Amino acid sequence: MALRIGAIEKFSTIDYPDKIACVIFLKGCNFFCGFCYNKQLVIPELLDSKPDLEEQEIHDFLDKRKGLLDAVVITGGEPTIFGKDLIEFIKKIKEKGFLVKLDTNGSNPLILKEIIDNNLVDYVAMDLKDVFENYSNYTKVPFENIKESFKILKETKIPHEFRITTHPDLTIENFNKIIEQAKNEKIFVQDFMNTNTIKLYKDYKTIYSLLSKSNENYILR
Repeated sequence: MALRIGAIEKFSTIDYPDKIACVIFLKGCNFFCGFCYNKQLVIPELLDSKPDLEEQEIHDFLDKRKGLLDAVVITGGEPTIFGKDLIEFIKKIKEKGFLVKLDTNGSNPLILKEIIDNNLVDYVAMDLKDVFENYSNYTKVPFENIKESFKILKETKIPHEFRITTHPDLTIENFNKIIEQAKNEKIFVQDFMNTNTIKLYKDYKTIYSLLSKSNENYILR
Protein backbone atom coordinates (compact mmCIF):
# COMPACT_ATOMS: atom_id res chain seq x y z
CA MET A 1 0.00 0.00 0.00
CA ALA A 2 1.42 3.36 -1.04
CA LEU A 3 2.26 5.70 1.82
CA ARG A 4 -0.25 8.41 2.61
CA ILE A 5 1.46 11.26 4.42
CA GLY A 6 -0.94 13.54 6.23
CA ALA A 7 1.33 16.09 7.86
CA ILE A 8 4.78 16.86 9.21
CA GLU A 9 5.68 18.60 12.44
CA LYS A 10 9.02 20.08 11.56
CA PHE A 11 10.43 20.46 15.07
CA SER A 12 9.82 18.59 18.30
CA THR A 13 11.76 18.11 21.52
CA ILE A 14 9.22 15.80 23.20
CA ASP A 15 8.48 13.00 20.73
CA TYR A 16 11.88 11.29 20.77
CA PRO A 17 13.59 11.04 24.19
CA ASP A 18 16.50 13.49 24.45
CA LYS A 19 16.58 14.15 20.70
CA ILE A 20 15.50 16.94 18.38
CA ALA A 21 13.14 15.42 15.86
CA CYS A 22 10.51 16.02 13.24
CA VAL A 23 7.28 14.02 13.29
CA ILE A 24 5.68 12.50 10.20
CA PHE A 25 1.98 11.63 10.45
CA LEU A 26 0.75 8.87 8.14
CA LYS A 27 -2.92 8.60 7.16
CA GLY A 28 -5.03 5.53 7.87
CA CYS A 29 -5.50 3.14 10.76
CA ASN A 30 -6.78 -0.37 11.36
CA PHE A 31 -8.13 0.64 14.78
CA PHE A 32 -11.20 2.73 15.50
CA CYS A 33 -10.81 3.93 19.08
CA GLY A 34 -13.49 6.33 20.25
CA PHE A 35 -10.95 8.21 22.35
CA CYS A 36 -8.54 8.79 19.44
CA TYR A 37 -7.79 12.50 18.97
CA ASN A 38 -6.29 12.17 15.49
CA LYS A 39 -9.59 11.38 13.80
CA GLN A 40 -8.55 13.16 10.58
CA LEU A 41 -5.93 10.40 10.19
CA VAL A 42 -8.35 7.57 10.97
CA ILE A 43 -11.91 8.17 9.73
CA PRO A 44 -12.02 7.20 6.02
CA GLU A 45 -14.24 10.09 4.93
CA LEU A 46 -11.83 12.57 6.56
CA LEU A 47 -8.63 11.20 5.02
CA ASP A 48 -9.14 13.24 1.87
CA SER A 49 -10.17 16.43 3.67
CA LYS A 50 -6.61 17.68 3.12
CA PRO A 51 -4.30 16.66 0.28
CA ASP A 52 -1.54 14.17 1.01
CA LEU A 53 2.04 15.37 1.18
CA GLU A 54 4.31 13.96 -1.49
CA GLU A 55 7.03 11.64 -0.19
CA GLN A 56 9.63 13.61 -2.16
CA GLU A 57 8.62 16.70 -0.22
CA ILE A 58 9.59 14.90 3.00
CA HIS A 59 12.94 13.82 1.59
CA ASP A 60 13.69 17.35 0.35
CA PHE A 61 12.92 18.70 3.82
CA LEU A 62 15.14 16.11 5.53
CA ASP A 63 18.03 16.78 3.16
CA LYS A 64 17.97 20.41 4.29
CA ARG A 65 17.85 19.43 7.99
CA LYS A 66 20.91 17.18 8.12
CA GLY A 67 22.96 18.25 11.12
CA LEU A 68 20.02 20.20 12.56
CA LEU A 69 17.67 17.35 13.42
CA ASP A 70 18.71 14.16 15.20
CA ALA A 71 15.72 11.99 14.45
CA VAL A 72 12.52 11.32 12.56
CA VAL A 73 9.41 10.07 14.34
CA ILE A 74 6.93 8.12 12.20
CA THR A 75 3.45 8.00 13.65
CA GLY A 76 -0.17 7.96 12.51
CA GLY A 77 -2.79 6.70 12.20
CA GLU A 78 -0.93 3.40 12.13
CA PRO A 79 2.31 3.32 10.11
CA THR A 80 2.61 -0.47 9.81
CA ILE A 81 -0.51 -0.77 7.62
CA PHE A 82 1.77 0.34 4.79
CA GLY A 83 3.93 -2.77 5.11
CA LYS A 84 6.85 -2.92 2.68
CA ASP A 85 6.33 0.67 1.57
CA LEU A 86 6.89 1.78 5.16
CA ILE A 87 10.07 -0.29 5.30
CA GLU A 88 11.41 1.33 2.11
CA PHE A 89 10.51 4.77 3.45
CA ILE A 90 12.42 4.11 6.68
CA LYS A 91 15.44 2.79 4.75
CA LYS A 92 15.67 6.06 2.81
CA ILE A 93 15.50 8.07 6.03
CA LYS A 94 18.18 5.93 7.69
CA GLU A 95 20.43 6.39 4.65
CA LYS A 96 20.33 10.13 5.35
CA GLY A 97 21.81 9.50 8.80
CA PHE A 98 18.77 10.14 10.98
CA LEU A 99 17.64 8.12 13.96
CA VAL A 100 14.13 6.71 13.49
CA LYS A 101 11.41 6.24 16.09
CA LEU A 102 8.28 4.27 15.21
CA ASP A 103 4.94 4.68 16.96
CA THR A 104 2.65 1.67 16.58
CA ASN A 105 -0.49 0.04 17.91
CA GLY A 106 1.15 -3.38 17.63
CA SER A 107 -1.23 -4.75 15.02
CA ASN A 108 1.42 -5.98 12.55
CA PRO A 109 4.03 -8.08 14.38
CA LEU A 110 5.59 -9.43 11.16
CA ILE A 111 6.32 -5.93 9.87
CA LEU A 112 7.49 -4.82 13.31
CA LYS A 113 9.84 -7.80 13.55
CA GLU A 114 11.26 -7.20 10.07
CA ILE A 115 11.93 -3.55 10.88
CA ILE A 116 13.65 -4.47 14.16
CA ASP A 117 15.61 -7.41 12.75
CA ASN A 118 17.01 -5.20 9.99
CA ASN A 119 18.05 -2.45 12.43
CA LEU A 120 15.78 0.09 10.75
CA VAL A 121 14.55 1.71 13.96
CA ASP A 122 16.33 3.11 16.98
CA TYR A 123 13.29 3.48 19.25
CA VAL A 124 9.76 2.05 19.29
CA ALA A 125 6.69 3.21 21.20
CA MET A 126 3.70 0.87 21.38
CA ASP A 127 0.29 1.84 22.67
CA LEU A 128 -1.56 -0.49 25.03
CA LYS A 129 -5.28 0.24 24.72
CA ASP A 130 -6.69 -2.24 27.22
CA VAL A 131 -6.23 -5.84 28.32
CA PHE A 132 -5.70 -8.00 25.24
CA GLU A 133 -9.07 -9.69 25.52
CA ASN A 134 -10.84 -6.33 25.12
CA TYR A 135 -9.15 -5.32 21.87
CA SER A 136 -12.25 -6.33 19.89
CA ASN A 137 -13.78 -3.11 21.25
CA TYR A 138 -11.28 -1.10 19.20
CA THR A 139 -10.31 -3.16 16.17
CA LYS A 140 -10.98 -6.25 14.08
CA VAL A 141 -7.29 -7.14 14.30
CA PRO A 142 -6.92 -10.36 16.35
CA PHE A 143 -5.60 -9.62 19.82
CA GLU A 144 -3.02 -12.38 19.29
CA ASN A 145 -1.27 -9.94 16.92
CA ILE A 146 -1.07 -7.38 19.69
CA LYS A 147 0.30 -9.94 22.13
CA GLU A 148 2.97 -10.99 19.63
CA SER A 149 4.12 -7.39 19.09
CA PHE A 150 4.15 -6.91 22.85
CA LYS A 151 6.36 -9.99 23.18
CA ILE A 152 8.69 -8.82 20.38
CA LEU A 153 9.29 -5.49 22.11
CA LYS A 154 9.77 -7.03 25.53
CA GLU A 155 12.49 -9.26 24.10
CA THR A 156 14.29 -6.73 21.89
CA LYS A 157 17.36 -4.79 22.95
CA ILE A 158 16.24 -1.78 20.92
CA PRO A 159 15.09 1.06 23.23
CA HIS A 160 11.32 1.07 23.50
CA GLU A 161 8.39 2.12 25.63
CA PHE A 162 4.76 1.25 26.15
CA ARG A 163 2.10 3.94 26.40
CA ILE A 164 -1.27 3.85 28.09
CA THR A 165 -4.01 6.44 27.74
CA THR A 166 -6.50 6.39 30.60
CA HIS A 167 -9.53 6.67 28.33
CA PRO A 168 -13.08 6.57 29.77
CA ASP A 169 -13.52 2.83 29.03
CA LEU A 170 -10.34 1.71 30.81
CA THR A 171 -11.07 0.43 34.30
CA ILE A 172 -8.61 0.50 37.18
CA GLU A 173 -8.75 -3.31 37.32
CA ASN A 174 -7.73 -3.65 33.70
CA PHE A 175 -5.14 -0.90 34.01
CA ASN A 176 -3.49 -2.84 36.84
CA LYS A 177 -3.53 -6.01 34.73
CA ILE A 178 -1.73 -4.19 31.91
CA ILE A 179 0.86 -2.84 34.32
CA GLU A 180 1.46 -6.31 35.73
CA GLN A 181 1.92 -7.80 32.25
CA ALA A 182 4.37 -5.06 31.30
CA LYS A 183 6.23 -5.07 34.60
CA ASN A 184 9.89 -4.00 34.40
CA GLU A 185 9.23 -2.23 31.10
CA LYS A 186 9.22 1.54 30.56
CA ILE A 187 5.55 2.53 30.71
CA PHE A 188 4.24 6.05 30.24
CA VAL A 189 0.68 6.90 31.23
CA GLN A 190 -1.22 9.91 29.95
CA ASP A 191 -4.75 11.06 30.61
CA PHE A 192 -7.49 11.17 28.01
CA MET A 193 -7.96 14.47 26.18
CA ASN A 194 -11.57 15.18 25.21
CA THR A 195 -10.54 17.08 22.07
CA ASN A 196 -11.08 16.20 18.39
CA THR A 197 -12.02 12.64 19.37
CA ILE A 198 -13.79 10.10 17.18
CA LYS A 199 -16.48 9.57 19.80
CA LEU A 200 -18.21 12.52 21.40
CA TYR A 201 -17.92 12.39 25.18
CA LYS A 202 -20.33 14.75 26.93
CA ASP A 203 -19.74 13.26 30.36
CA TYR A 204 -16.59 11.31 30.98
CA LYS A 205 -14.46 10.22 33.86
CA THR A 206 -11.10 8.47 33.82
CA ILE A 207 -8.98 6.66 36.38
CA TYR A 208 -6.03 9.02 35.98
CA SER A 209 -6.66 10.80 39.29
CA LEU A 210 -6.46 7.42 41.06
CA LEU A 211 -2.90 6.80 39.92
CA SER A 212 0.19 7.47 41.99
CA LYS A 213 2.98 9.80 40.85
CA SER A 214 5.45 7.76 42.86
CA ASN A 215 4.56 4.33 41.48
CA GLU A 216 7.77 2.60 40.34
CA ASN A 217 5.99 0.60 37.61
CA TYR A 218 4.90 3.52 35.41
CA ILE A 219 5.53 7.21 34.74
CA LEU A 220 2.70 9.72 34.62
CA ARG A 221 2.74 12.33 31.89
